[in-house]
Amino acid sequence: MTNALVAPGESQFSIARSLSMTFGVLGRNFVPMMLIAVIVTAIQGAIEYVLSGGDVTGGEGSGNSFLNIISYGFITAPVTYATFQDLRGTRIGVSEMMSGGFKKIGRVMGAAFAVGIVAVVAVLPAVFLYFASAFAGVAAGLAAAVFLLYIFVIWFALVPVQVMEDSKFFAGFGRAADLSRGRRWGILGLLLVYLVIIVAVSVVVFGIVSVVAVTAPIVGLILMIPFVPLYSVIGAIMPAVVYYLLRTEKEGVGIDEIAKVFD
Repeated sequence: MTNALVAPGESQFSIARSLSMTFGVLGRNFVPMMLIAVIVTAIQGAIEYVLSGGDVTGGEGSGNSFLNIISYGFITAPVTYATFQDLRGTRIGVSEMMSGGFKKIGRVMGAAFAVGIVAVVAVLPAVFLYFASAFAGVAAGLAAAVFLLYIFVIWFALVPVQVMEDSKFFAGFGRAADLSRGRRWGILGLLLVYLVIIVAVSVVVFGIVSVVAVTAPIVGLILMIPFVPLYSVIGAIMPAVVYYLLRTEKEGVGIDEIAKVFD
């Protein structure tokens, strides 16, 4: 028996159902998913601390961006794999998550890199325009923000597509856009609701960490470790859940058919 009690072919996707299933998967797999995410995040944090010469407020650089993509892949690939296994009623451990998920880690990192490139290309004109005219720069910045939100919505299921489907890499972008068509306002609503939750939690957490980090930077960094991985894990589970709901609704396929790629 699967954990996703929804019938193929009927209306599947909703904000409430997506959130419920996301946190359900998280709750059933909290320890192994968080263990992977915490270890990866801790390693990234240690590397960044060394590279910054011990300055934890050194800011983001190209090296940090590269590390972010690597960490994203090492967390998202196994968590995505585990999410689909959970939805079909199969519980797996850390070693199975890693061995199953890492088979597609290159495609996951590639997707993150490609989206990052698109985001940079969208933002750069606004930066250049700002130096010429503050008004033009702000207007271009707002347009870029709307465009970035748009691509995040239409490509929301991009990573699950890259993991679950045997398609060419760039064809996956079109496939993700096709799946989101007709449900983009709902996906936008889901993102906004999730953003509100994250902001509310972050205000409390970062407030505490910032106070501690003034006198004890290392302690502040350590306190951050459990929360950043949690956001990463939820951010990996949710697109997989939405992908499942969209495919079930649009194509009438169940979780066993979707997850047979792992068999």
